[in-house]
Amino acid sequence: MKKTLLLFSLFIFSICLFAQEWEPMASLPQGAADARHHPVAFTIDGYGYVATGTVNGNESNDFMRYDPTTDTWEQLPNFPGPARGYAYGTSRGTKAYMGFGLSGLGGALRDLWEYDSETEQWSQLASCPCEARLHPAFVQLDSLIFVGLGNNSNNLRDWWEYNINTDSWTQKDDFPGFARHHPFMFGIDSIAYVGFGHGTVGNPPIYVDFYKFDPSTDEWTQLQDFPGEARVAGTQFDYEGKGYVLSGDGDDHSWMAEGEFWEYDPTIDEWTQLPSHPGSSRWAPGSFVIDNYVYFLGGLSTIQLESDLMRFNLTGEPPSSTDEIFSSSIQVFPNPTDGEIAFLEDITQFSEVRLVDGFGRLVKQVLSNNVHVADLPNGIYYLQFFKNENMHSEKVVLMK
Repeated sequence: MKKTLLLFSLFIFSICLFAQEWEPMASLPQGAADARHHPVAFTIDGYGYVATGTVNGNESNDFMRYDPTTDTWEQLPNFPGPARGYAYGTSRGTKAYMGFGLSGLGGALRDLWEYDSETEQWSQLASCPCEARLHPAFVQLDSLIFVGLGNNSNNLRDWWEYNINTDSWTQKDDFPGFARHHPFMFGIDSIAYVGFGHGTVGNPPIYVDFYKFDPSTDEWTQLQDFPGEARVAGTQFDYEGKGYVLSGDGDDHSWMAEGEFWEYDPTIDEWTQLPSHPGSSRWAPGSFVIDNYVYFLGGLSTIQLESDLMRFNLTGEPPSSTDEIFSSSIQVFPNPTDGEIAFLEDITQFSEVRLVDGFGRLVKQVLSNNVHVADLPNGIYYLQFFKNENMHSEKVVLMK
């Protein structure tokens, strides 16, 4: 009876907690061989792209594309510039921009590259006349890209504007806070936002201060400090007029207990905490946004360098490309379970059904409507249903 009550309580708790939840998706193409920190990730035309990063201690120049409709990865021709880690990139429309970072052969970089998804070609643009640097701030606002901060032999606080239309750089007023590297940054409504990061003042020198830069006036303004733990080396993005910071190291430059996720509303200068990603926080992961989902990948966890991919629905609504059959949940029962699960839908209507663990690793290929799971360790699993190039995921709690 106690076990039944516990399972029922866990089920009710999971419904409340995971109304918006993190879902595991397909890991990078080669799994552990593709594990990396500092991936450059961006979105073009409904696809996610990942380029470069540090793989098993070596800077890479590989390039790959993720298709959310099939939950699959495709290896693309390598990035033609120097292999690198600690770089950054962004995208708007059909083009992406990437640069700076650390080359395994030539040290810090100050180059800039453009990727055109229509021609599937990379082109080198004018290099910044600034000092070369690792993990700077890198923010795109329409036809302008702003780069600054970062570090080389020392932390930096300069600020530069790149004009895509003229392929030219202009130096702007320095960032008003302490010099730092690996900050968090995003762009919203033609305003650049930069803050947190790793500086040289304090012990340890991890910051919570936050600023905005207005290109129309060339002015910096200090905003309210971030209300959570000081942090560095996470990932970030903007979506529908709000900014987001995700994971990273805490105020001691080590892992936080949770992979914290925060939303910033610039209209009221306030932060709201969202559900953390599974596991501890990660150092130097990546992210990209497709439809209303943020996809989170890679980075260094407390366990290992990661190659997994997971996603979070930012609105709680299904994406625009979801097949009609997936517009409502597939009923999986009993859930939680102590050994067997089942679903009513005819399995022949799906092209494939998989059971994966909390890290997105395949544990069973499902061939019938009844699935034996008593041989698996307790934990959270996901049934993935594939049909018509779409995928739907249902969480399963196993507690024996």
